[in-house]
Amino acid sequence: MRYRIAFFAVLALCLTTVSGVNSVPDKAEAKVNVSAESAIVMDVQSGIILYEKNIDKREYPASITKIMTALVAIENSSLSETVTYSKEAVTNLESGASNIEIQSGEKLSMEDSLYGILMMSANEACNGVAEHVAGSIEAFVKMMNTRAKELGCTGTHFANSNGLWMKNHYTTARDMAIIARAAYKNPTFAKITGTKTYSIPRTNKHLARSIYNHHGMLYAYKFPQYLYEYCVGGKTGYTERCRYTLVTYAKKNGMTLLSVVMKVPKSPYEEPNEYTDSTRLLNYCFNHYKRVSIQDKALEEVKNAHLFTKFSPFFDKSTSSLTIDDNAGVIIPKKADLSQTKKSVEFYDTPQKSVAESDSSKMVIGKLTYKYKGSDAGGSDIYYDTANTASQIALADSFDMSEWFNDAVEEANKEPFPWKTFFVITGIALVLIALSIFLVLRLREQREVRARRNRYKKSRHNMNYNSQGLYYRRKWKK
Repeated sequence: MRYRIAFFAVLALCLTTVSGVNSVPDKAEAKVNVSAESAIVMDVQSGIILYEKNIDKREYPASITKIMTALVAIENSSLSETVTYSKEAVTNLESGASNIEIQSGEKLSMEDSLYGILMMSANEACNGVAEHVAGSIEAFVKMMNTRAKELGCTGTHFANSNGLWMKNHYTTARDMAIIARAAYKNPTFAKITGTKTYSIPRTNKHLARSIYNHHGMLYAYKFPQYLYEYCVGGKTGYTERCRYTLVTYAKKNGMTLLSVVMKVPKSPYEEPNEYTDSTRLLNYCFNHYKRVSIQDKALEEVKNAHLFTKFSPFFDKSTSSLTIDDNAGVIIPKKADLSQTKKSVEFYDTPQKSVAESDSSKMVIGKLTYKYKGSDAGGSDIYYDTANTASQIALADSFDMSEWFNDAVEEANKEPFPWKTFFVITGIALVLIALSIFLVLRLREQREVRARRNRYKKSRHNMNYNSQGLYYRRKWKK
């Protein structure tokens, strides 16, 4: 009996070890339903999609178009430039279109114009900025479409700079999220879109104007019931044909998410609407996902000696010009762990320029990617800083890049030690050993029982009983 207890104790320990590395994954939570025809939630840092509904369906964007308008203007002008508004710019609008009453011949700075575009959805400001930047609205629209393609949009075509309905002016929720993500990475855009109130100073045609942000989740002007404490910006949109569209940025627990809802049927005076849809989406994602920083671990690997000192004496761990995103992280379910992700490293044959305005001196030379259950979970670009004073040599001339890239990729992509397989095999081996011990002890016990039975039978053979059943020892004949 004691052997059985010992066996099952060892067996339980072994099975616990095995099950610990083969835990059943958590069941997927049911995703939230929204009234929008198309919807998406994306992590701003990584571009990972956390929620999707018809994200590649062609939709009319309405005034969320102005996110691209502002991005192209910011990237191709300075805030201090003066925009002089033509008669065509301020009059070429449909009835009821949002505006800030800019007059023909009025002069506004580019900065004030952008505040009017992003906060008050001023359609005439879009026209004037387009003419200023590109010479004409048509030329500016071409710049918008070119920028969309550069960002990777595949279902977008802009036909104007303000989003007023046109049959050939369309996008998708996925493309709109890509555009909104790129825009928010620009600090100028992020500052303006998150501003609640602003004063445009007096101009040559108008007294000072106080303006406010139309986004009801950011600023409680018309709809205080929809205020969202984590909202940090966004852009509204509406026309009768497009219905309601909305882009929202929100920050919580180290995550910055953006949501896009398109073709929401009901207005904010009814429910559900674009604000209730966006709130439900963002709450769902904040409640079900977490962001895990990879900055320290990944940066150490990028700067590791085997990555950057084998072919060049100019770099080491302390003087390396290699960096990754400052806020590099991975988005995974709250119940998951970073150890459940799989990392890969890719280095490009040809370095690329950084698209971020603040990283103009950096070249993108590779990428770190993490996957969770086969899906992208985040990562970071790998940058080479050409302005690093520790190195005054050009990237292309410092060493043989192709040889370094091949070596770096091979080293960085080495498969980690298969701990999971190790523990499984070890557990199985322990079970077999325990079973063998149990069988040996059991066989020994059975041999002892047979031996006792044989001795007992032999002793009974030398005994006799009388007629009353009393035992007496048989006398041996001499």
